[in-house]
Amino acid sequence: MNCIKQVMEDETAVQYSEEATEIAEERLDFLERYYPLLRDSYQNPYGWPKLDPVRHEAALSVMLGLFQAGITLTNHLLESLLKLAVIIESSDPEEREENPKDHSIDSFMKDYEEAQDKYGDENLHNNIGKAYSLGLIDDDQKETLHEIREKLRNAYGHADKSKTFGDLTIPVQSAHLDEGKLKVGQRSEPKVADLLVGQGIIQAKQAEATAPEYFLYIDSLAREIREKLFGPIEDPFEQIKDKESDKE
Repeated sequence: MNCIKQVMEDETAVQYSEEATEIAEERLDFLERYYPLLRDSYQNPYGWPKLDPVRHEAALSVMLGLFQAGITLTNHLLESLLKLAVIIESSDPEEREENPKDHSIDSFMKDYEEAQDKYGDENLHNNIGKAYSLGLIDDDQKETLHEIREKLRNAYGHADKSKTFGDLTIPVQSAHLDEGKLKVGQRSEPKVADLLVGQGIIQAKQAEATAPEYFLYIDSLAREIREKLFGPIEDPFEQIKDKESDKE
């Protein structure tokens, strides 16, 4: 019995290995296409631990061809970015009435408590407006983000096909067998949003055309806002060089 079990386990292991290799090879095709495009964004973190993990996963999703996942994670990156930025920019720890030199965790949390309560639950529409009023985004960025909110965030977040596909149409023609003969129906061009058949495939193709550019736009915006809040991201190697120069 143990021999039979061992053979079955070995066969299963071989099968799993072959299937995993097939998956890896399929993803490698996407990686070869999209890694050069996202390489800089993937390799260079923001130096902002609250956002870097989701940036990392969103970039990986797009590079590995998981485009719908990439769009969903980029949506999350956008919402997190604006909430964090608005909360930070709306708070002023320097105005702390009690001990201004208190650097305890409780004191740190209290610095952002009011803004966190106000904007942490706020919707994307309002946080875009607040980010604009605080000077974190400009007119063009505000307009673009509202378009994204409708066409990508709401569309994918709520599985709203009317927002996902808009007025996109597709030529279709029905066919059926009648007494062994193929009968072709009249050709038409319905809206994809109204056509339940094929929406999954069309959405996947549309996501592939959208996800890379979308991620790169939000990634660039995140870097710009991060610099407005905290200043330029310092290269750790340059910091070491500066310290060595100071010693000399």
